[in-house]
Amino acid sequence: MEHTQGRPGHVVVGVDGSENSKRAFDFALSIAQQHQQEMKIVAAFTEPGYEYIPADVYGIARKQAEHVLDEFIARAEGSGVQLSSVASEGDAAGVLVEASDVASLVVVGKRGRSRFAGRFLGSVSASVAAHSRCPSLVVPAKRDVKELPEAQYAKMPDSPGWAETGVITAEGVEDATDFRDSVVVGIDVDAHPVETALHGARYAQDHDLKLILVAAEPLSGSLWIPVSPIYRAEIPDMRREVAAQLEAVTVQIASQTDVPVQWRFYDAHPSDVLAEASQTAAFVVVGTRGRGGFTGLLLGSISQAVLNRAVAPVLVVPSPVKN
Repeated sequence: MEHTQGRPGHVVVGVDGSENSKRAFDFALSIAQQHQQEMKIVAAFTEPGYEYIPADVYGIARKQAEHVLDEFIARAEGSGVQLSSVASEGDAAGVLVEASDVASLVVVGKRGRSRFAGRFLGSVSASVAAHSRCPSLVVPAKRDVKELPEAQYAKMPDSPGWAETGVITAEGVEDATDFRDSVVVGIDVDAHPVETALHGARYAQDHDLKLILVAAEPLSGSLWIPVSPIYRAEIPDMRREVAAQLEAVTVQIASQTDVPVQWRFYDAHPSDVLAEASQTAAFVVVGTRGRGGFTGLLLGSISQAVLNRAVAPVLVVPSPVKN
């Protein structure tokens, strides 16, 4: 199949014909339209790994991939977006990661045709989120959270008074559990918070949404076992310290964008908070690694948990590489 090479700054979308990839394609097309960018459609395939392949069998996988591309090209007809497409032989995740070298964004569906039953996050989307050299957007197939199997795991613990205990918010926040009409950014105050938040701000501006910066740390999480009275007494101060750092990040972001920005701190596990936020938020943004990340571990445990449990699109921002 003839194709053109996209230039740096284009949007890459991986497709396989599944409902997930159709929704991902629509997101990618909308973003490309909004930013007047080119879009590159990528379909990966692998030929049967037999020593001898009959002549009438060899090439079928490529033809199927090209057929999928043709369908998506037709889907974009009249969009005004300059398209390029390529059917690449190889592992889908590897192909998309390679394409991320010269892209501004890679978009993938949360699950593809080859997902395992009960696995919420497909292997391709997990690998792309972990290894992409540019931000990656992982898009679920449906927005009706009741129909998504992971929705039952996105709820926060139903502990009494959760919304009132251990929560500190910016002034004017009436309901700390309401994330409607917002882009929610998971902030680790010790791991490149401004860079991650600015990515969220751009998405909020593009979609006329507000920006909510969320930090969470289970400071009280160890209270189910005996703890020192001194530690227990210090928890309120520890909460206020993290909240003050989060507020400082918010001030920096507010000075660089016109998007309405607010912050919220929760004494809870970050993946619980962000998964719950995804029930009503338009987008969730996370970094690839946060505090406690190991060298060589490209996707932190919190980011993995959020990707698995979220029912909204999740933008994963690569952490800056240390020299």
